[in-house]
Amino acid sequence: MIYLGLSISNPWGRRFDNLWNRSGLITNHKAWEIELLQTNQLIGFEINYTQREDHAGLTVALALFGRNISFQIYDTRHWDYVGKNWELDV
Repeated sequence: MIYLGLSISNPWGRRFDNLWNRSGLITNHKAWEIELLQTNQLIGFEINYTQREDHAGLTVALALFGRNISFQIYDTRHWDYVGKNWELDV
């Protein structure tokens, strides 16, 4: 996992509200999502890349004055930690 982020939040601000989102499939197991959120972050950014875990993928987010835009490309499957492989659809 690679994570890089910085956030300055307003403790009295509105915590969270999903204002808009869109998503879709790229392949059978890969999906994308873009969201616009109302948060309590004044300024922030996040880059997160994961492998070998549930819904692994890339997330990039930017926050400015309580608005947050987030983009993700992720795997729709769950990781089997015992078998060290993607869980099979049953």
